[in-house]
Amino acid sequence: MGGKSSKPSKADQTKIEELERQQKMLMKQNADLAKRFAEQEEENQRKHQENVEEMAKMILLMALQAGAHETVIKKESREIEIDGVTYELMEFVNRGGFGEIHKGKIKGKGTIVAIKVMDYTPALDQELKNEIEFLRLMKKIPIQNHPVIEYYGSKLTKEGIFIAMELAACDLATFWISKINEGDAQELGIIGMIIILYVLRALTFLEKLNIIHGDIKPQNLVIVPNEKSFSIKLIDFGTVEKMNTRVAQMTVDITKGFTLYFVSPEFLKRNSKNLICRHLHKKSDAWAAGVMFYLLFCGGIPWDDQQDYENFCNDPHAKDPVVPDIGGYKAIIELLLKKNPEQRSSAKATLLQLQAHPVFGKLVEALRPNFGPVDDVCNMRVPNDVRQGLLRLARPGHVASDDSSGSTSGARMSCRYGRNCTRNDTDHQQKFAHPGDSDYRAPQAGAEGGKPACRYGADCFRKDPDHLEKYSHPTKCRYGADCYNNDPDHRKQYAHSMKDTSRTIRSEKPRCRFNEGCTKRSDREHMKNFLHD
Repeated sequence: MGGKSSKPSKADQTKIEELERQQKMLMKQNADLAKRFAEQEEENQRKHQENVEEMAKMILLMALQAGAHETVIKKESREIEIDGVTYELMEFVNRGGFGEIHKGKIKGKGTIVAIKVMDYTPALDQELKNEIEFLRLMKKIPIQNHPVIEYYGSKLTKEGIFIAMELAACDLATFWISKINEGDAQELGIIGMIIILYVLRALTFLEKLNIIHGDIKPQNLVIVPNEKSFSIKLIDFGTVEKMNTRVAQMTVDITKGFTLYFVSPEFLKRNSKNLICRHLHKKSDAWAAGVMFYLLFCGGIPWDDQQDYENFCNDPHAKDPVVPDIGGYKAIIELLLKKNPEQRSSAKATLLQLQAHPVFGKLVEALRPNFGPVDDVCNMRVPNDVRQGLLRLARPGHVASDDSSGSTSGARMSCRYGRNCTRNDTDHQQKFAHPGDSDYRAPQAGAEGGKPACRYGADCFRKDPDHLEKYSHPTKCRYGADCYNNDPDHRKQYAHSMKDTSRTIRSEKPRCRFNEGCTKRSDREHMKNFLHD
């Protein structure tokens, strides 16, 4: 009891000192290793940044080269004054259903601009007024790398209406088609992803304003060069519509123009009288973006012809388009091409998923210093006078619609918070149904805690608390994308992640010649070596 403590022997003391010396040496080695790792990571980030900067210069050069091949219909030499500024028209460069495009410059300054000339008719009066008013309002929103073409002024003459605006190098269709056969697959993959990111940014900008462009297609997104890089901007707002914030869908009249395939299924769907419904959903532009990405990156569209597409729109059992596994875009495009607009991903949701992606997220960060932030539109502030001005864009005869293809009964959507909702205000109660209401739809099977299931399922990359609190996510199979168990019960019980898109971008695996008829899908070695649909 209470024995005396003895001092360590000389041999023990030597061992302790040796252990302390080894520990210090090990700590120093760990510190040196950590320093080298940090330096290597910094070097990797620097090289990645340099690669993105080079890619920006390459895209800018490619856009300028594509624009240099623009056909000049005829040379011009005349002047016109628009809103107190004199412009010298130099070249007539394009003609289309929208009117004519002329290239001009500000007299005495040399600044090159585009001047759009349209025939003025009473039938186009509202459309022209909407486009000009929208462009004027957009100038009032302070945002870096503005996603809408800059408006300079307009003038009505006997020839028609002249609209002066920012000059673009070329549209996305001209840019991509002219360069699709150049460069290696990895470069094209990165360029394609940059295009997707900035198109989604532009559409997220419109979503924040509750605006539907109504004619999203490669010809209506243009590349505008600046000193060091470029911007991707939206043009042609004659079909723009202001949505009522309380509903997800509206019905437009028979004069509403559209472009086949890019117009969403809910628009072409026929009612019980066999008349086209002409519905526009708040995610109609997202559908058009999905078709555009499919066309640009897959080299075609998923339908054979107009009849095939209209049958797809009106067949209640038609399956969503399947996107070829090319370039790493498959999951992105498929979520935009959901036939049911309630299941379709919005531009903002898709953009946030890409930002949280372990590979594409790094690209988003690398783009920031060269092009400006990609996600700034998600939190932008809209001046009150702009919001009030946008309300005046609502057209007579275009009314809010309660008939949504994703709803089963009632006009309201189901509140995502269910029984956990704490909002009692009238606006919220009028817009959303809650448990106990006749039009409330329970969350999908598999949702936990009353939360609706995230549409991205196991492929969701978002980890922010706000998203995780709102949506439930399925349990992942331990084998993930490498699982070859195709038993229906297994597939129903466990979620399986999509293939690693960072590998897909660089994938050069040959396609299995048997494709859907392949009988070796359970052979791991075979599946690693060959691509299958």
